[in-house]
Amino acid sequence: MAHDESKQWKTAIYARLSREDGDKAESGSISSQKDLIRAYMTDKPYLIERGAFEDDGYSGGNLERPAFKRLMDDIRAQEITCVVCKDLSRLGRNYIETGNLLERVFPFMGVRFIAVIDNYDSYKLNPQTDNLIVPFKNLINDAFLADTSRKIRSQFEIKRRKGDYIGAFSAYGYKKDPLDHNKLISTNQPPKRSGTYLNGR
Repeated sequence: MAHDESKQWKTAIYARLSREDGDKAESGSISSQKDLIRAYMTDKPYLIERGAFEDDGYSGGNLERPAFKRLMDDIRAQEITCVVCKDLSRLGRNYIETGNLLERVFPFMGVRFIAVIDNYDSYKLNPQTDNLIVPFKNLINDAFLADTSRKIRSQFEIKRRKGDYIGAFSAYGYKKDPLDHNKLISTNQPPKRSGTYLNGR
């Protein structure tokens, strides 16, 4: 089926990365995602970049992300008519919310969505394949997030049992040992390899 590419699309680049989701920084960094998307857009003059939206450190498990909210505001204001991501998991890993965006919200608002690596383009939708494959990929992304969360919780539990300190900040009167960030030491004592440590208890 032929598509009219004489229409110009006000395009937003959307990139997201969260190590909590199991994302690999070396292959999925924000800058590499944007580079890949811009390379994809190079020979597509009908995709006019209107800005890049970046959520660095935000999980794909929900849509409560600052850059994504700004993107949706621009879509409502009709400043953006097309969104391009590296892949479907960058948009989100929640099966229900991501599916709702692709199947209802974006079509209702006249937004074209492209996932480069997944070879998905809602403007060139193939109902016989995409209606089955895309929900399946979203389901896999959701399951991957749940599995990663379980693994992270297990790692924290192991550290707790070992007596390691896992808090983000040290308690008043203590600081993290520069030689071992899983240990706390009194601010009145210099760091040392041996001696008495507070093991987060």
